[in-house]
Amino acid sequence: MLKHAPIRILGTIALLAGVIAVPLYASDKPKHPQTPSATVPYSQTTVTFANPGGPDHLAGTLTVPPGTGPFPAIVIVPGSGQVNRDGELFGHQFYRVLADDLTRRGFAVLRSDKRGVGASNGSFDTATTADFASDIEAGVAFLRSRKDINPQRIGLVGHSEGGIIAPMVAGKDPRIVFVVMMAGNGIRGDQMLLDRTRKQRMAGKSATETERELALQKAVFAAVTADATPAERESRARQLYLDARKNYGRAWSPDELAPLLSPWMRSFLASDPVPVLQRPRCAILALVGEKDQVVMADDNIPALTLALAGNPNAKVKRLAGLNHFFQNAGSGAFSEVAGIDETIAPSALELIGAWASLHAQP
Repeated sequence: MLKHAPIRILGTIALLAGVIAVPLYASDKPKHPQTPSATVPYSQTTVTFANPGGPDHLAGTLTVPPGTGPFPAIVIVPGSGQVNRDGELFGHQFYRVLADDLTRRGFAVLRSDKRGVGASNGSFDTATTADFASDIEAGVAFLRSRKDINPQRIGLVGHSEGGIIAPMVAGKDPRIVFVVMMAGNGIRGDQMLLDRTRKQRMAGKSATETERELALQKAVFAAVTADATPAERESRARQLYLDARKNYGRAWSPDELAPLLSPWMRSFLASDPVPVLQRPRCAILALVGEKDQVVMADDNIPALTLALAGNPNAKVKRLAGLNHFFQNAGSGAFSEVAGIDETIAPSALELIGAWASLHAQP
């Protein structure tokens, strides 16, 4: 699900950009009993569709319940990073498991490779959240073109970055009947990263060192999101790191700056979810795991609750014991994910499935 590469100093930035370095297990690979077997009680079809603004070839899998339909449908909206249609990470297939559960409940489910990943063409490296949102809009249009899909009963289930893309799409499309946000954020991107640094003081660092790091991060974020040329933004941010190294000996490598300069990260840092969350009029279920170390419950649940207060069909829930991937977890650290047998907690699947079924009714 997320591309593996060395972790940079700003670990959360690397994590959100899809560059986590947690080794995959080999001989001690645990079994994942929720992964669907080869034989399932529904059809599975490889499909392709086009985004009118490009890319022209987005590939995915459509699962359809038995019967003639037309069926209610769901588009799974993936999280950040180079994610394929199954949401593969650490031996788990998160989105395949989610699609399996929802299809068994009577939904047709579309899940697709992100642009530039798997069988989908287009550029991943230059894409922003808005670009990925337009690809989801193309997926919705594709479903509405099919006779076996009820065009008035389509919902979105988004995870992580997909959790905020889903209401982005629903805010523009009044025919979307519901949204489920799995670990979608309620606070600005830059504030998310600063809050995480503040709450998870770097190992062995003093309060003074942590405050210095927070000040540096805040200044760098401002530099890379400034209204300036790419060269000017890079020069300003690089100088901030060089000054920190000179003034108080902070270690720095140019590799630390690289992920901050990507179009996706620049848009993420400046992204404010509040107007996005206030735009849709459909039912919205916002879920945050109690042990999520990316979208932290204590910060994001109050913000989500406030942003959605004007929607009488919105609900925000803290899910006890669950991590960023909605697994029952110990600490919630990413290092645990590979060793957890469960792919998605059955309680989370039941909550999502019941909500979808209720709000997809004619």
